[in-house]
Amino acid sequence: MISNDNVPWCEKYRANCFADVQGQEFAVDKVKLFLKSFPKTKAIALHGPPGVGKTSLAYAIAFEMDAEILELNSSDFRNKAKIAEIVGPASRQKSLFRKNKIILVDEVDGISAIKDRGGLGELLVLLEKSAFPIIITANDIWNRKFNLLRRKAELVQLKEVDYKVVLRILREVCEKENCVVSSEVLTSIAIRVRGDIRAALNDLQLLSKMDSPELLREVGERNKEQSIFSALQYVFKNAKIDGDMIKVYDEVNMPIDEVFLWVEENIPVEYKGVELVRALDALSLADVFRGRIRRQRHWRFMVYEYFLLGAGVASAKKYNRTGWTNYRKPSRILKIWLQNQRAAKKKTICQKYAKRCHISTKTAMKDFMLLKIILGKREIREELNLDNDEISYLDK
Repeated sequence: MISNDNVPWCEKYRANCFADVQGQEFAVDKVKLFLKSFPKTKAIALHGPPGVGKTSLAYAIAFEMDAEILELNSSDFRNKAKIAEIVGPASRQKSLFRKNKIILVDEVDGISAIKDRGGLGELLVLLEKSAFPIIITANDIWNRKFNLLRRKAELVQLKEVDYKVVLRILREVCEKENCVVSSEVLTSIAIRVRGDIRAALNDLQLLSKMDSPELLREVGERNKEQSIFSALQYVFKNAKIDGDMIKVYDEVNMPIDEVFLWVEENIPVEYKGVELVRALDALSLADVFRGRIRRQRHWRFMVYEYFLLGAGVASAKKYNRTGWTNYRKPSRILKIWLQNQRAAKKKTICQKYAKRCHISTKTAMKDFMLLKIILGKREIREELNLDNDEISYLDK
């Protein structure tokens, strides 16, 4: 432990080993399995909201392996030549001071897929060539720019830490720092930070000698966005209907229609039998209110839609669930897009035919089945100058 009083408490009390990592038991177990399977899988991506212990877990891995850490951040990947020159050799040479070596790519979200050309590509090359485990931390590993990265790395989600665990950590730190803070203030901090241990320790350090409700209010409630995955996990795993369940989607930065599609896609993953019927019934009622909102512009009904998508779906089960589920992105969005693409091809064909035959596009669209027979002849297709995609659409 660092004795310097000026060191932030979030650094001073960072987890040093697996036993110190609190509230992330499932993630620790997955990390242990990854280490046993290496080098079958060379990289592991620790993802989750800020302050839940992603970097701390990486350093705990280094301690358990007696490993030297070669740490990189997003700014390092702005220079492809630097990665190839420095990191390349280091990723293949053994440590001079430790038994093992690990490579930590911290806060990979900062790599831009456009501005940092070659940065992500160089990281993927590093995953292939490295002789040592690579640990990646990310807030949102599901960003589209990480599509290839997700295929090559083992994904481990770190969840928001329960406020009771945060409260226990705060009390332990108070005891070690010999500071007196009321239980009311500690509980309020633990609840307000919503699983962010780093923020909780920063707040505690600020308020350790200022035990008053007024100063506590200065810390304020963080408007931290919650990922859709965290929201779905809370709804699908908990059976208790409380205030958090009713407001579970309030901080998800996503339109309610898109939230609806996520819930619809993943209900069959979590529910079976009678529970599936009940959950789908709640979803259908939410869809009824969604339709009324669109037709009548009566936005008050949105309260009922949110309630049914959260508490309504959660109430379909009788007891809490455990374990981790890999929630899927809505496939209906892709189906709609594909249908629109097919409709676009049909329309362009009809537009070309209508222009040549001096009829309206609407008429050509109406008689498209007959039109397909007419356009079966090669010379007519050439006369209309149909492209390969349009010809493929006709020949399906």
